[in-house]
Amino acid sequence: MTAEPTTAAAGDRLPLRRHQSEALTTLREGAAADERRSWIVLPPGAGKTRVGVEHAIHLLDRNLIERVVAFGPNTAIQGQWAKEWNRLGDGRPPAGSTRDLTQAFTALTYQSLAVFDTDRDGVDHEEGTRSTDQVEEPDDRATDNGNPGPAGNLLDSLAPGGRALVDSLVAAGPTLLILDECHHLLEVWGRLLSDLLALLPGVWVLGLTATPPATMSSRQRELVTDLFSAIRYSASIPALVKEGDLVPFADLVWVTEPTREERDWLSAQAERHTEFITGILDPGQGTIGLLEWVDRRFLGDRAESVSWQSMSRQRPELCDAALRLHHADLLRLPPGARLGEQHRRDPDPDDWARLIEDWMRHRLLVSDDASDQDLAEEIRRRLPAIGYRWTRHGIVAGRSPIDRVLSHSAAKPRACVDIVAAEAANLGDHLRMLVLCDFESATATLAADIRDVLDERSGSALLTLETLAHDAQTAHLKPMLVSGRTVAGPPDVLHKLIEFISADNAGLAGRLSVTDPVAGVSRIDGRWTSRDWVPYVTSFYASGLTQVLIGTRALLGEGWDAPAVTGLIDLTSATTPTAVTQTRGRALREDPTWADKVALNWTVVCISPDHPRGGQDWNRLVRKHDGFFGTDSSGEIVDGVAHIDPVFSPFHPPEDDIDAINARMTRRSQSRAEIAERWQVGTDYRDEELRSVRIVAADVDGAVSDPGRVEIDDSSDREAGARTDAVPDIAGAEADFEGIIPMPRHRDGDPGKILPFTLRTPLVIVWAAVGLLIAAAAVLSNGVAAWVFGLIAAGLLVSLPAVLTVAGGRRRRVYGAAPTVAQIAGALAEALQTLGLSSAGADAVQMTIDVRGDLRCHLDADPASAEVFALALDEAVSPIGDPRYLLPSWRLPSRADGRYGWLTQMRWGFGATQKADPIWVGVPTVLGTKKERAVTFADAWDTWIGGGDPTYTRNPDGAGILVAVRGSDPWGKTSVLRMRWR
Repeated sequence: MTAEPTTAAAGDRLPLRRHQSEALTTLREGAAADERRSWIVLPPGAGKTRVGVEHAIHLLDRNLIERVVAFGPNTAIQGQWAKEWNRLGDGRPPAGSTRDLTQAFTALTYQSLAVFDTDRDGVDHEEGTRSTDQVEEPDDRATDNGNPGPAGNLLDSLAPGGRALVDSLVAAGPTLLILDECHHLLEVWGRLLSDLLALLPGVWVLGLTATPPATMSSRQRELVTDLFSAIRYSASIPALVKEGDLVPFADLVWVTEPTREERDWLSAQAERHTEFITGILDPGQGTIGLLEWVDRRFLGDRAESVSWQSMSRQRPELCDAALRLHHADLLRLPPGARLGEQHRRDPDPDDWARLIEDWMRHRLLVSDDASDQDLAEEIRRRLPAIGYRWTRHGIVAGRSPIDRVLSHSAAKPRACVDIVAAEAANLGDHLRMLVLCDFESATATLAADIRDVLDERSGSALLTLETLAHDAQTAHLKPMLVSGRTVAGPPDVLHKLIEFISADNAGLAGRLSVTDPVAGVSRIDGRWTSRDWVPYVTSFYASGLTQVLIGTRALLGEGWDAPAVTGLIDLTSATTPTAVTQTRGRALREDPTWADKVALNWTVVCISPDHPRGGQDWNRLVRKHDGFFGTDSSGEIVDGVAHIDPVFSPFHPPEDDIDAINARMTRRSQSRAEIAERWQVGTDYRDEELRSVRIVAADVDGAVSDPGRVEIDDSSDREAGARTDAVPDIAGAEADFEGIIPMPRHRDGDPGKILPFTLRTPLVIVWAAVGLLIAAAAVLSNGVAAWVFGLIAAGLLVSLPAVLTVAGGRRRRVYGAAPTVAQIAGALAEALQTLGLSSAGADAVQMTIDVRGDLRCHLDADPASAEVFALALDEAVSPIGDPRYLLPSWRLPSRADGRYGWLTQMRWGFGATQKADPIWVGVPTVLGTKKERAVTFADAWDTWIGGGDPTYTRNPDGAGILVAVRGSDPWGKTSVLRMRWR
């Protein structure tokens, strides 16, 4: 993408940034076409407020509207709208902030219309715990939470103040509604907006959000479509980093284990779970035991009546649990199933719960045997002991004390000390660290079963402050806490803050005092509110008088603007895209005082190997990064936890030693210049997301030793070609490596290396010429020589049909080594392009080897083509599932050195391959929907690798072959699907 920033039309305004200009151009084109509803996505720090005000001025200047009402989720954002309007309004009256809408521009909070339920913003609140942070709201509040039930108009449930605002909007005339951070509407009370807009059919609406479209749920996408038709413009965080409007950054993780006391408690809880599952698996439990039921469910008559594809669409989580049961060698692979990355681990407690629920629903509870009914009742009673309970909807996870122990482990504040100390050593005076927590302090009593394990304040900002203030490594950084109700810190730091305030507002400072310290921490008392203290604390922090600020997500996670932040430590449990976007955006703003700023976003994760649910905190990290992009150690921009470290999987916690992980993270944090270099700021980009495939390093060059399988020797990938000659023997490349060029095996006329040398002339012509020459020599000679030459000529003539079968058709081609991933990818890309399923062919296949040795492959084409190619390649290199078509391929036997080996290969060239069993290859689903597609793929496979005609697996002969090869793994590769950004 290339575009020049456009200068704003009026006065001394700063030039518009590129994405602001593009968004405004899109909005103005829509206004010209009388398209009144627009949804714009711009990341935090992209200048959404400027876009909204400029759009409002454009509509006002053209008399398309008379008033503008901007809604925001809190008073901080409300103030930003008023400030921006007053700055850019070109002499128009200042912004108003009252519900009567008497001003041309009014900035309000969503709470002025209805109460905003912050608890539904994704924080994983445990039972008995609530946040004591209160976001400042107007006095008039609705008693309804925006969800009175499926029927009725929500406007009828508004409090008087909210209803009066609706009446003012109806009477206001042509109006533009600006809905800032409008993702809140989707998550909390989107129906209210729908009812409101029904009263205002001619209103103009501009929805602004930072939440990426790809992270929206299907319900949210449906609501956006209903209210706005489509997302009109979207820009991503990587695009703004590339543009230079946000700073380069890296996402890092610090892994901890529970404390000794927590570990002992978790081990005791794990014993309960193990005893429960062991008892359930006893074959004597029930007239049909659980494992026998699972066999019947997924392998018996019931499975045959419903295809695996249909079952996995109807019950995806249950089918995933079954495949993980197969991974644990407790179930044969169900017909038609194929293991994905998410299935390559043992069942977790949620999987067991789904399998047990299915057994109870469809066997125990409907059985006529009283013992089955008694067993079901016993299971119901025992479920709460392992964190589950039985409801009319089945087995559901309860509020787990195990998750509470992990998410609020006492090890996490200690991890903050380690991170802050390391960052202070790196940055010195530049350090401005922000630590975000869910709440300031917990007021409810802990559940009895964990009261002796956790401090009642565990997970709180206050406990984190005390830990940082007491440790010699971080105390000199003068840590402070700010929340919606408290400013706290060491007494000397708070006295300095009051002095700082006094220089600007002596009256306010005179009303403030510092309380006596408790555990070394004091608070500021006095008549002031968060509206007063947040700006002063922010300035105090920016000046370096405190270098570590601990805050709550409710106050500092959205709408708080502090460009000086150099890094973030995320201790929150919120995982919604909204919360994640706003949290990550705190550190990404450019700092005008430090041009080389590079931001680090740390997440602290507690993992326990002592409990089956010990990966819950890791799963939370996965959800936080799902759909969010960053650079990985190879410089590729990818989504998910893979951009933190390529070894990380979204489906299970890392198996590495945690000290090794933290050491890698620390080394990366010390290389900010390298992080910036990986982003390649200023280079061209498309702002697109592409699906890609990775072949993990352990399988790139490994041989397969299972009986009956092909021995994989990927050294033949060197035939695929590399742009340099210095790469180790990994997946056919040769180190200092830029990429692998796919090359078909038969492009130069060698039909599968039947002979130990390459024949450039068609093989049949060579054989015929040799035969004629020998025959001619026999005619011209006499005696014994004539007989010898005659016999040789006769032998050649007899062998000619066999030679023709080898050289003349696809079905007889064989290869001397396993095909490379590059060749498989080339065949797929060529077939997809030929069929019109992809806009690009084999020339667009891009393959590289990363620093771990993983082979990365994608199709350099449009996102739709890249998607279909990646899914097909992932299927092609995976174990055979339930394809509609199979392709046969033949392989030469291993050849000994010397003349005996040469003679063996000659014998194969004379037709012995026809007696060998083929290696069967599944045709990927997208290429197997019709026979014509399968034949096209077979043609491409023949060109690139060599093989035979497709065999249909839905007739008796093909079905028999499929039964024999289903689940086999012809190439011995392990592939994973990823998303990359370009």
